[in-house]
Amino acid sequence: MGKLKDAIFKSRKSIIITVLAIIALLATGVFSYSWYQSTKGTEVTLNTVSKGHMAKSVPITGDIEARSSSTIYPSPTAKIVEVLAAEGQTVKKGDVLARIDSTEYRKQLEKQTITLSNAEATLAYLSGSSSDMDKASAKNAVSQAEIAVTNAQSNYNAAQKNLGDVSTLNDNAVSQVQIALENAQSNYNAAKGNLDNIGTIYNNNVSQAEIALGNAQSNYDAAVERLQNIEIANDNLVGQAQLALDSAEAHYHLAKKALEDLEAVLSQAECALENAKAASETAKTNLAVVKTLYDSDPVTYAIQYQTALQAVTDTGNAVLNAEMALSSAQNTYNAGYNTAKLAVIDAETAISNAEIALSNAENAADADYDAATKVISDSEAAVRSAEIAFSNAKSSGAIEYDAAVKAVSDSEAAVRSAELTLANANSTAAVRYDAAAKAISDGLNTVRSAEVSLSNAQSMATFTDATAGEKISNQSDQIALLKADIQYLNDKIAENDLKANVDGVVTKMDVKANEFPTAGDAIIVDGATEYVISLAISQFDSVNIRVGQKAAVKVKGIAKEYEGIVSEIGQLAEKSLTSADQNSKVTVKVTITNPDENIKVGYEADAEIILDEKLATLQVNYEAVQIEENTGKKYVFTVDRTNKTEKRYVETGLETDYNIEVLNGLVEGERYIANPDKTIAAGVTVKDTGAGK
Repeated sequence: MGKLKDAIFKSRKSIIITVLAIIALLATGVFSYSWYQSTKGTEVTLNTVSKGHMAKSVPITGDIEARSSSTIYPSPTAKIVEVLAAEGQTVKKGDVLARIDSTEYRKQLEKQTITLSNAEATLAYLSGSSSDMDKASAKNAVSQAEIAVTNAQSNYNAAQKNLGDVSTLNDNAVSQVQIALENAQSNYNAAKGNLDNIGTIYNNNVSQAEIALGNAQSNYDAAVERLQNIEIANDNLVGQAQLALDSAEAHYHLAKKALEDLEAVLSQAECALENAKAASETAKTNLAVVKTLYDSDPVTYAIQYQTALQAVTDTGNAVLNAEMALSSAQNTYNAGYNTAKLAVIDAETAISNAEIALSNAENAADADYDAATKVISDSEAAVRSAEIAFSNAKSSGAIEYDAAVKAVSDSEAAVRSAELTLANANSTAAVRYDAAAKAISDGLNTVRSAEVSLSNAQSMATFTDATAGEKISNQSDQIALLKADIQYLNDKIAENDLKANVDGVVTKMDVKANEFPTAGDAIIVDGATEYVISLAISQFDSVNIRVGQKAAVKVKGIAKEYEGIVSEIGQLAEKSLTSADQNSKVTVKVTITNPDENIKVGYEADAEIILDEKLATLQVNYEAVQIEENTGKKYVFTVDRTNKTEKRYVETGLETDYNIEVLNGLVEGERYIANPDKTIAAGVTVKDTGAGK
C-alpha cells in the first residue's frame, strides 16, 4: 500500500513538473515572438527619389502608307500587249508601265496620214495648177473620201455586231452566275437547318453529362473538405501529444543535467584536493632543500627560507580548504543525488507515457485519415467516370457537329463566292458593254467625219470651175479636219501607254502581256521617299495631339525603332461601321523621318505619340502618391535613416502610367514607400523588402 502511494505521489509530481515546464516554454515563446515583432518592423517596398526622363504618350497601331500614290485600273475590254515594269521596280513620273493594244487606232492613223498627205499635195497643186489638174485632184479626193466612208461604215457595222455579241455573252454569264448563287444559297439554308437539329441533340447530351459531372465534383469537394477537417483535428491531437513528449524529454534532460552537475562538482572538489596535496608536498620538499642552505648560510638564505616556510603554510591551508570543500561537495552530492535520481526516473516515466499517448494519437489519426481518404478515392473515381461520360457525350456528337459546322461554313463561303462572282460578272458585263457602246459611238463619229470629207470632196469635184481662192479655202478646211482626226487618233494611241503619275516603286502589277485584264486589276505605284502611318485615334486622345509632336515608331517584325512626327490631323471624327468600338475616331498621320529599305507599304506599326516630355525631372512611382480625403492634399511617406516614416506633403506635375513628377516637397536621393497601404502612418518603423529600386 505504501509503495502504491509513493508511485501515485511520484506520478502527480512528474505531471506537475511537466505542466510547469510547458507553461515556462510557452511564456518564453510569447516573449520572444513579441520582441522579434517589435524589432522587425512593417515590411514595405522602398524606392529612392530620382531624376530622369518622363514622357506622356498615346500608343496607337496603324498601317504604313506611301505619302503619294498612283493607281491605274485598265479596262477589261482592252488587251495588254506589253508590260514594261515589275513589282518592286523603281520608276519615274511619266515612265510607261504597260501598253494597251492600239493596232486599230494605228491603222486608222496610217490611212488618215496618207489622206492628209494627198490633201496637202492637192493644196500645193491648187496654189499654182491648171483646170485639168484640178479635176484630177478633185476626182482623187472623192475616191479617197469614198474609201474612208466605206472603211468607217465597215468599222461601225462591226462595232454594232460586237455590241450584240457582248450583250448575249453578258446575259449568259450573269444568268449562269445567278443560278449558281441560288443553288449555293439553297445549300446554305439546308446546312444551317441540319446544324440546328444536330446542335440541339448535342447540347442536350452534353448538358446531362455536365450535370452528372457537377454532382460528382460536388461530392468529391465535400469529401476533400471533410478530409481537411479530419487532418486539422488529427494534427491538433498529435501536436498536443508531441508537445507533451517534447516537454517530458526537456524535463528529463534538465533532471539528468542536474545529476551530472552534482557529479561534476564532486569530481572537481576531489581534483582540487589532489592538486592541493601535491602542491603541499612540493612546498615541503622545497623547504627541506632551502633549510639545508639556510643552516649553512643563514644570512644569504633567510628570505628564501621564510618564503618556503610561508609556502608550506599556504599549501597546508589549501589542503585543509580543499578537504573542507570536498566534504561539502560530498554532503551536497549525498543530499541531492537521491532527489536528482528520482527526478530522472520521473522524467523517464513521463517520456514513456507521452510516447504511448503520441502513438495512440497517431494510430487514431491514421485510422480516421484512411477512412476519409477512402471516401475521397471513391468520389474521385466517380468524378473520373463522370468526366469520361462528359467527354464521351461531347466527342460522340463532336465529329458530326463539326462536319455540320463545316458544311455551313463551306456553303456560306460558296454563297459569298457566288455573290462576288455575280458582282464581278455584272461589273465586267457593264465595262464590256460600255466599251462596245463607246466603240459604236466612235465608229459613228468616224463615219460622219468620213461622210463630211466625202461631201467636201464631191463639192470640190462639182465646183472645179470655182475660183482658185475658193478651192484653196475648201482644201485647207479639209486638211484641218484631217489634222484634227489625226490628233484625236494620236491622243488615243497615247492613252494606251499606261504611265506612272509619281516617282516611286511599283507595288502592284496585276496585268500580264497578251492577256485581257479582269475587273479590279490594278497597277499601283507608291512614292518611295516618304512613308506615313495612318492611325485611327479616339476623340479623347486626339484633342491633345498637335501637328509637329514627336513619335516613336516600332514596325512589327523589325527590331529597329524609327523616329516619327505628327504630320496631319483629320478634320472629321467618324464611327466605324464594322468594329465593336463605336467611339468616334480621328485619322492622324505620322510621318517616319528616318525610313530605310526595311520599310514596306502595308506593314503594321505601333506608334507612341509623345504628348508631353521632360528630360531630367524629379519623380516617384505612381502608387507612392496618396491623397487626403478631407483636404485633397497629396502626400508621400518618406523613411529616414532609422527606418521611421514621415508624412511629406508634395506638389506634383506631369503624370504617366508609371511615374509622377514632384515639383516641391521631396529631395533627390530620399527614400520613400513605393506601395503604402492603410496600415502605414507617420512615425512607424518599417523594413525594406528589397523589391524596390
